[in-house]
Amino acid sequence: MKIKQKLVLLLGNFLAFFLIVWAFSIGDQQTYQDRLNRNGLSAASLRVHTKSRETVPTLLTKLSQSGLTNYQVQIADPLRKNVTYVYGAGDYTQLPISSGRMLTDSDFTAPVPFVVVGDTVTQRLYQPATQKYYYNGHQYLSVVGTVGAAQKADINDHVFISLSTAQSALKKALRHYTIYIDGTLATTKQKTAKKLFAATRLTKAKYALVSTAQGDVNPLVWTILILASTLLLVLLLARYYIQLQRQQLNGSRLDHLLYRHLQYGYIRQYFLYALVGIGGGYFLGSSLLYLLSYQQIFLTVALYGLLQAVLVVAGIMRTKQRHVLTEAEEDEEEEAEDNE
Repeated sequence: MKIKQKLVLLLGNFLAFFLIVWAFSIGDQQTYQDRLNRNGLSAASLRVHTKSRETVPTLLTKLSQSGLTNYQVQIADPLRKNVTYVYGAGDYTQLPISSGRMLTDSDFTAPVPFVVVGDTVTQRLYQPATQKYYYNGHQYLSVVGTVGAAQKADINDHVFISLSTAQSALKKALRHYTIYIDGTLATTKQKTAKKLFAATRLTKAKYALVSTAQGDVNPLVWTILILASTLLLVLLLARYYIQLQRQQLNGSRLDHLLYRHLQYGYIRQYFLYALVGIGGGYFLGSSLLYLLSYQQIFLTVALYGLLQAVLVVAGIMRTKQRHVLTEAEEDEEEEAEDNE
């Protein structure tokens, strides 16, 4: 195979599998922006409406003793809209962090609060050495992470403070706060949530979501269009390679054994250049683009790559030999070579 043909296979696959990563990145960027606008809550999160006179520390004690996991609770004072207090357990939707880390289970049992701040807030932090501190009006709290959006957004000026059964800056009754729940509390354990919060009702959380896609086209539409185009490119590359090698195979004059070795050689050659292109496109896309759907991307890359490989292998192996070199013809060729 000529260098030009090798480059077509390599660069074609590089482009195709980079486009796969980019296709998912479009949706992931929208998901990222939506999650920022929801303060890290999922689309299934609910707002708790309650008239309970119970205090936040009492609620936290009940939650810790309930045995529930994989949930989070966000509590905000209407008088301080840029500050949200967080309590949770297990795995749940979290804010995409710019640096540092998000609040963890250990923070929700610690005797002191920990803080995650928006990018704009970092300019107002106290930093005597390497550690940054946020002053909440009463004490300096350790900052463990930062979060922010590229465009101007409320999240950049927001502060998230951990709550704990060992401490709580919120002393008023639940009815004085705006409360959101997420994870199992908002899905499979809604009845338990109503009981714990003495809720009158649970409603869908409302947030103003901002589109990051070009124009008014849904990011899912872009993703489907790019994946469909990429699939076509992957199939065209497979056909291109099969056609090239069929020309070589049809023009060969070999016995059965050598012909089979030639087929295997073309297949090995395909895997060499295809895998370099596939791996290069995948890893470059993964390193340059913002991604959340790593599992879906990997499965799509594997599926497209496997489909192309099956087509190429089947196409080459099913190419029948047009002229089988007989022993007499082989002897004649050897005799002709000796005479030369």
